Amino acid sequence: MSDARQSVASVEDLTGISAPRLSQLQPSSLREQARQAIRASIVTGEIEAGTIHPVSYFETRLGVSATPIREALFDLVNEGLIEQIRNRGFRVSVLSDQDLDELFELRSLLEVPSIGRVASRATPEDLAQCLEFANKIEKHAARGDLIGFLEWDRQFHTSLLAVLGNKRLVEEVRLLRDQTRLYGLRGLEAELLRSSAKEHHQILQAVRQRNAKLAAELTQRHLDHTRGIWAGRAERSKQSAHVTRRKPRRKLERSVLKRARR
Repeated sequence: MSDARQSVASVEDLTGISAPRLSQLQPSSLREQARQAIRASIVTGEIEAGTIHPVSYFETRLGVSATPIREALFDLVNEGLIEQIRNRGFRVSVLSDQDLDELFELRSLLEVPSIGRVASRATPEDLAQCLEFANKIEKHAARGDLIGFLEWDRQFHTSLLAVLGNKRLVEEVRLLRDQTRLYGLRGLEAELLRSSAKEHHQILQAVRQRNAKLAAELTQRHLDHTRGIWAGRAERSKQSAHVTRRKPRRKLERSVLKRARR
């Protein structure tokens, strides 16, 4: 586990789920540690969207100089997580329901059919590695450790997709995941967190059985679950989600295609 994992302290909210807090970093790989710590706080909603923060805000909380902080922030600007406000600082963009729908629709378009293909290609070694990640997800869910949960959740999903050998696919999904603000995580009940963790084992079992259709269906259900409960909103029924789903705006589609051509 990276040093960045240790750079984010956690406090317990009323639900017993640990929520991440920015805290001082150790003096090694400061740029990367800062990037990981700030990203985790953005994704879980600790850093409030719409509020402008100067570099000094992050300096104080992470305990390092402005240079690695500024480098980390510009890395996150390039990843689309935050935006720079000239002469004022940096701001996490506010995501509307429409924005979240677009992000999750793009994830569905990329991940669901891909996991179906993974079911016919995954080797025993691939399955063993992903099983290790799924077990760690459950372990951190049981502890109420959000940062650990998210870290191994990322490893699980990107490692499954990596079976296809398409680096651009993995990177695009990683960026889409990071652009999603999981507002509901900090108030998520422990039982729901554990339930979400178990879904990874279900997906993996379908892949192990070479059942492409089931693996794809379980992945779609997992994404719908994430879009609803994790984002702080009631999970939509399958029918409701189908009726209200809109075509992603062209600017998001162009962004995906632009990165894919790099």
